Amino acid sequence: QWPGKHDATPLVFLHGLGCAKESFSGAFESPGLRRFSLCAFDFPGHGRSESPRDLQHTLDVYAAITQLLVRRVRRELGIDDGKVLLVGHSMGGSVGLLATHDMDSLSHYISVDGNLVADDCGLVSRRTADQSTADFIGFGHRSFLDELENSAGDDMRAWATWYGSADPAAVHQSARSLVEWSDSGKLLDILHGLPTAKTYIYGARENKDHLLPRLADCNVHRLPEAGHFLMVEKSEEFYDLLTAAVNAPAPA
Repeated sequence: QWPGKHDATPLVFLHGLGCAKESFSGAFESPGLRRFSLCAFDFPGHGRSESPRDLQHTLDVYAAITQLLVRRVRRELGIDDGKVLLVGHSMGGSVGLLATHDMDSLSHYISVDGNLVADDCGLVSRRTADQSTADFIGFGHRSFLDELENSAGDDMRAWATWYGSADPAAVHQSARSLVEWSDSGKLLDILHGLPTAKTYIYGARENKDHLLPRLADCNVHRLPEAGHFLMVEKSEEFYDLLTAAVNAPAPA
């Protein structure tokens, strides 16, 4: 979505494991974000993106694709010297961190409950990664999809829509990569090393006691009455918060 000003700063959204670009659909209705050029896309094997047979569905590959897309967006907008903001949810937060390597255009990194450490890998990603490829493709993917479809939460049923469209092999490979990167401790090191503004946003129902003491150099925002899919559960409130976050100064 390109606003009237062709040189508006790009705001690029990166979705989570087994999700799709539609998880950020509320951004395109948010009045506070109209000054940005908004971009959301599907990682390979997710949403409407194809899953090439020879492609490795790792965070490194997704990060490289993100870098290519950012360069293309800047070129199409004619802002080669402009800045870019990255917003990543869950796995997308980790991909965004890896994509910051050599991205001199980055002006703000925003993690929406993104994976940073081992404890951030909940039952879904770790349970997926622990299964063999054959077991997950054979019944693991379908079993979890059934759980999502039968959930009482609107956010989980929304996830079911995206999860059902994802390629099981892509989900399995990316889950393994996500767990490996989260367990490595390197993601948090990359975050601390970023020279740009950085923000961490999470839902109040998510326990972040293991992480918050380690985010002293970030702007941290907690959204009341929300869980992991805060941009779905509390869409208007989330995008108001995001608008405030991208306009706030970095902590001293």
